[in-house]
Amino acid sequence: MFKKLMKFITITIALLALLVGGYWYYQHQKFYPSTDDAYVQANIINIAPQVSGKVEKIFVQNNQHVDKGAPLFNIDPSAFQAALNKAQANLSNTIQQVKALQASVAAAKAMVAQRQAELTNTAKQTERILTLVKQKLYAAAQGDTAIQNLKVAKANLHAANSQLKEAQQKLGASGDANAQIREAKAAVAQAEINLSYTKIVAPTSGRIAQFTLRNGSNVSAFQQLFSLVADQDWWVSANFKETDLERIRPGQKVKVVIDMYPNHVFKGRVTSISPGSGESFALLPPENASGNWVKVTQRFPVRIAIPRTSKKYPLRIGSSCTVTVDTRSIP
Repeated sequence: MFKKLMKFITITIALLALLVGGYWYYQHQKFYPSTDDAYVQANIINIAPQVSGKVEKIFVQNNQHVDKGAPLFNIDPSAFQAALNKAQANLSNTIQQVKALQASVAAAKAMVAQRQAELTNTAKQTERILTLVKQKLYAAAQGDTAIQNLKVAKANLHAANSQLKEAQQKLGASGDANAQIREAKAAVAQAEINLSYTKIVAPTSGRIAQFTLRNGSNVSAFQQLFSLVADQDWWVSANFKETDLERIRPGQKVKVVIDMYPNHVFKGRVTSISPGSGESFALLPPENASGNWVKVTQRFPVRIAIPRTSKKYPLRIGSSCTVTVDTRSIP
């Protein structure tokens, strides 16, 4: 009898423990959803030159860490320096040409002023002569000559104005506003930019990856040569089941355990939840046939920011990890 009682008590305790454990697990999963379908991510910057040429010097190697602005490699600058010299020489010639045109405009203006003064004097003289002709003090022929001289003076002024207009049209705007000078300066600026592009530097601090570049290699503009994994903005892309998303909110605390560091816990926060499931953005999204009764639980990417503060536990892109969200941290 005693043995039966002990057996009953043991079974009862085991069932109660199982029920309590199951309830605790359910509650834990309810308020602390977890997934191991998660991977470490970071910004990957594709390094590509902006000009074509031959690689002259390399300063880095694969997997090396570099600071922002550190030299990566140089392209032979000879052709670009020659182009800059040519553009600078063209600018000097253009400035001289514009100065010559400015001198022509100044001379044309002086000629207009001279012709205007001549016309004014001729007009006054013609008026006096015609008055004397009316008074019979001068012969009519003298009056005709005066009128002809006035016509010549007017023609000379018209010609001077035409020459001034032509000179001004050739010159255009003066000084730095001159179109020819602006064009020549723009060519110099572009040549300087192209020359600066022969020195490729790190756009941000990070670690070199997929580096196979060699001295003497010919590279093309905008050709991806290698990658730079940026130090900033590391995150975990965790694919949660849609049934776990009910309580997940941006700002909630997250515990992250990366497989390569199983005894270290990274602390992060939820930053965003994808507006669509992972399959929705696939190259070939699935299309369930009409009448398909099989229901598949979808997974939605959740972005979790994690600080990169420990040199002892460096983060690496693609690392598998397990994340647990504390949905009670922000209800």
